[in-house]
Amino acid sequence: MKLSRNLGTYSLLASAMLVSACGGDSDNNDQGVPTSSAFEICSENITYSIADTDSQLTFVLEHDYAKDKPGSIIANLNEQDTIGKTFLWQQVSGPILELAAVNSQVLAFTPTSNQDYAFKVKVSGDNINIEETITITADSNDNILRINSDHQMVSLTDASLRIQNINGQVPENISWCMYPSTNNKAFTNVDLSDINRPLFVAPNVDTDQLFSLKATATFDGQTIRDDVNLLVTKEKMTPSDAFFNSPVARMHAYKHDSPYAKQLTSCVYSNQLVDACNIINELPFISQDTKPDPIDTIMDRVLVSHDWMGANFEAYLRAQTHNDFVELLQSVTAVVISYDIRPAFYAGFIGAIYLDPEYVWLTSVQRDTINETPDYRSNFGEELNYLSPYRYVKNNNYAGEYIEIGNRTNRTMENMSSNLARLLYHELAHANDYFPQSMHENLQGPTLENDFNRRYDSKEMTSDQLNIRYPLTSTEMYALANVQYSGENANNTQKAYTPNDVAQFFANDLANDDYAYSSTREDAAMLFEEVMMSHRYDVLRDMAITDKPEDATGSTIVVEWGQRGRVGQPELYDRASYVLSQILPKVDVSQVMDGLPAPVALVKGQTWAQNLVLATDPSKSPQKVAEQNAVDTRPLQFSGSDHVKH
Repeated sequence: MKLSRNLGTYSLLASAMLVSACGGDSDNNDQGVPTSSAFEICSENITYSIADTDSQLTFVLEHDYAKDKPGSIIANLNEQDTIGKTFLWQQVSGPILELAAVNSQVLAFTPTSNQDYAFKVKVSGDNINIEETITITADSNDNILRINSDHQMVSLTDASLRIQNINGQVPENISWCMYPSTNNKAFTNVDLSDINRPLFVAPNVDTDQLFSLKATATFDGQTIRDDVNLLVTKEKMTPSDAFFNSPVARMHAYKHDSPYAKQLTSCVYSNQLVDACNIINELPFISQDTKPDPIDTIMDRVLVSHDWMGANFEAYLRAQTHNDFVELLQSVTAVVISYDIRPAFYAGFIGAIYLDPEYVWLTSVQRDTINETPDYRSNFGEELNYLSPYRYVKNNNYAGEYIEIGNRTNRTMENMSSNLARLLYHELAHANDYFPQSMHENLQGPTLENDFNRRYDSKEMTSDQLNIRYPLTSTEMYALANVQYSGENANNTQKAYTPNDVAQFFANDLANDDYAYSSTREDAAMLFEEVMMSHRYDVLRDMAITDKPEDATGSTIVVEWGQRGRVGQPELYDRASYVLSQILPKVDVSQVMDGLPAPVALVKGQTWAQNLVLATDPSKSPQKVAEQNAVDTRPLQFSGSDHVKH
């Protein structure tokens, strides 16, 4: 290794389809957020150390590394951009660290002790095959700010950073600036409304470009600071008619030896995808390509931005005691998990499901790699005068622990399970609604779109038949859904609706959630999701119509009407039974439906928090057993924030 020269500011030079969507939990803290055009420019430059090698690879190093301080090493190919090239990092010496982004140019890590650490990187692609090793030394530093985290990002994509809490507290007097850049590029749409979690958009760069930011804060009477490095990569221009008309993350097959490794990115998640691949031949449904171990077959179709996403997904599938997800996944062509997917969705013309990694992280280091940019629909329905929250509960408590993102706490597979299960049941309901296994051998092509159109035109989809046989009838709820989930402006009549008005519209109809009114596809998926969560996990769904105070939290919103386990209501039996029989025909429908508990009414006039603990004997009047001053610190959840509408 040839070491190293100190440099000043360093530029890494040339170094529409049919969608059903569902996504992550949402709070309303990002509504009406002010933005600025860019970060302020720091008054001083940053210095890096550049370590040369005998090859065309150089390492961009931080000026110093410290115990418990996030840091990074950047692998730079001199005179080249990195489109089409792959990177793979491995730690070769030093106390073992958790590395969550080993397939990136930017290796982010946090030393755990004052020792030497060595890392090896392999670079391949476009007639390049390089392997080099770099060693760094971590020193002591007790007075440090910690930013999560250095990373690589595609130009023109959304991004976020976060300052770690210190001893459970957010540092004070936080300020941000960007170090001067040689090409005068700047991050745009900067949102500093939550000062310890800036949101922004990467600039459009002409070549791979390194940007660095500085955060300064005070804690315990001392001024502390940290730098964070962001490598923005040059990408091919997105065609105007691309399926994904915004830049997407760089992706790779989780299993590098998958027979579909090359097709996955180009056919499933690429900003160059214009004409649908011949999915029927190039990437057939999983049901059409089985191995002795069905989960191996599924994992051949997993496309990720970070390897940990695929590893956790596989571990989850193998931990299940039922076969539902393996069976339902037979009707997809691919599973995509990426840090830039929010909310989750299903793409009918491609046959793939797209999952938000917030549902699959297990460690705080993994969570650091996930983009926190909120769902674009967070302002929908802002002028309406009610809320319709939901939650999943088990034994009068939330199903799954809530871990505030500022607290660096790992979670167990069991804790992750219920949220991921409901997401999978929902998205896979869409997949099996569009393309059930019964039709896989009879696909006519030449594209999936052709087969979908034939199925759609003949009203063969389960969701179509549900609407024909057991239609929802509330015109008011349909109109409100257009506001809540499609972004239409509320009219004066809708703005004047009280929570009681909306409760009457909803309670007297046959939906189990108001998101069902956004489309027939979502109607079927919501029924299936709630039935299966109750059946497999003994987890019940609360849904309510509440008021809408200015500071809307679980402890301030008051229930006008609500039910726990609404899908078990006799009036919904035929609708839910029909969906279940079509989406998962191998289950005993009568056994499942007859085993659903009778719904329990939430208590009108009590807060959402107070309604968490209920008497569950439906023969009695609702009876509170919770303390009247119950406090709920979780963000409120809304169904439309969990998925992209189909």
